[in-house]
Amino acid sequence: MRAFFSTIVMGFRMYLRDRSSLFWGMAFPLILMGLIGLAFGRSDTLTFRVAYVDQGSGPLGLGLRAGLAQVSVFIVSDEPDEQHAIELLRKGQRTLVIIVPPFGSGKPVQVYFDQARVQDSRTALVILERFVAEANLQIAGVRQRAVTIKATGIAGAREIRFFDFLLPGILAMTVMQTGLQGVTWVITGYRQRLILKRVLATPVHPFVFLSGLVARYAVTNAFQLAIVVIVGVWVFHARIIGSLAMLGAVALFGALAFIGIGFMVSTLSKTPESANLLGSVLSFPMLFLAGTLWPRDFMPAFMQPVIALLPLTPLVEAMRGIATRGDAVTPYLAGLAYLGAWGAVTFALAVWRFKWE
Repeated sequence: MRAFFSTIVMGFRMYLRDRSSLFWGMAFPLILMGLIGLAFGRSDTLTFRVAYVDQGSGPLGLGLRAGLAQVSVFIVSDEPDEQHAIELLRKGQRTLVIIVPPFGSGKPVQVYFDQARVQDSRTALVILERFVAEANLQIAGVRQRAVTIKATGIAGAREIRFFDFLLPGILAMTVMQTGLQGVTWVITGYRQRLILKRVLATPVHPFVFLSGLVARYAVTNAFQLAIVVIVGVWVFHARIIGSLAMLGAVALFGALAFIGIGFMVSTLSKTPESANLLGSVLSFPMLFLAGTLWPRDFMPAFMQPVIALLPLTPLVEAMRGIATRGDAVTPYLAGLAYLGAWGAVTFALAVWRFKWE
């Protein structure tokens, strides 16, 4: 047990002395959050995400859908049913929900808006009403209204500001980078300098040494994430409304999974440089595709199945749901189990391929 804790202390001291590790583990995530926040967080561009549900309205509904697509401030997504669209509204992921009734029913177009975001909802409704008024003029003339709307407010989630959204993604990114770039670099460096071979000559059991390395990276991750959270809340005024303990537990689980992936990558490389390059090849696509810096819904529909398979995606979704909406971990257990399978399989492969050279 003494050797186990000695390995943790040794590794943590080496981490604190390594300026590059401190930069990539703490400074880089904070700089990235600040730059993205300055670029997008204060943007004055007015856009609203709108869910559109067509219940069989025929040509009229198709015309309305095509017209809404031309409204520059609306980002319209087609949803399968009313219940799903309203759930998106309650979660704060949509500003308006437009339900077009079946053709010939005589019912008005039902519009639901988010009462939690009064200013955005009112602005979006005004724009929609103007669009409908112009559509009526083109379809039926001045005296008759072909399309009528009925607006109903729904209590949605608390408004999520940009830094509230960004902080969990940065935390997930930090967890991923520690595994795919930190672990790979250090393990291959140990192998290149014959440190691993020397461990075999000591009374310390190899399993104890490896366990100490895993624990060292878990502690390093906790330290890095704590600094990022403190700076994110105090400097960038990000808000975390969910349980910090639950958020930390999910982050630790993700850290262990990505440490396993990092160990596997280290067995495929002979030098720290090649290991770092391979880790970058794996991490950078996930950084930009998994919803870390912007909603994954922004990506094209044909890429969504691929994005869902990335191991970082469930971690981002779980941490963002807990931090921004106060969700329990239960809805994300399936995704976290998928991430855990990545970690378990890659760690088992790493142990099988590991060479004490």
